[in-house]
Amino acid sequence: MMSFSLPDWEDFLRSHQNSGIPEIELSKLRPGDRLLVVTSNTAYEFRMKSAYEATLSTNREDRPSGPVKLNGCTFGASSTIKPGFVFCGGNLEFYLENIGALYSTTEIRALRLTEAVSATITG
Repeated sequence: MMSFSLPDWEDFLRSHQNSGIPEIELSKLRPGDRLLVVTSNTAYEFRMKSAYEATLSTNREDRPSGPVKLNGCTFGASSTIKPGFVFCGGNLEFYLENIGALYSTTEIRALRLTEAVSATITG
């Protein structure tokens, strides 16, 4: 009889959390922020409309673009998702609203967040 052990997901998630891998919490994003997600093949730019909603553009014509909802990142080829977070090494999952399709990127190599500048008027 063949024996195997299932991965302990709690230990895996705990080690991910303690690893110091760069990650961005989506709930902290504001309208006007720009999130750049770079994979091996594509640069995805999300111009945030709210914490989880954005307008997507990419550096490639054969990739989706338009209004999206960001779900979070999956761990590699797994279907296990960390909702509300984007991190290097993960695969970003997003929903393209205009065609009703769910997409997942290849492994994220780099992240850059450019926060919107809020103007303060004093008088």
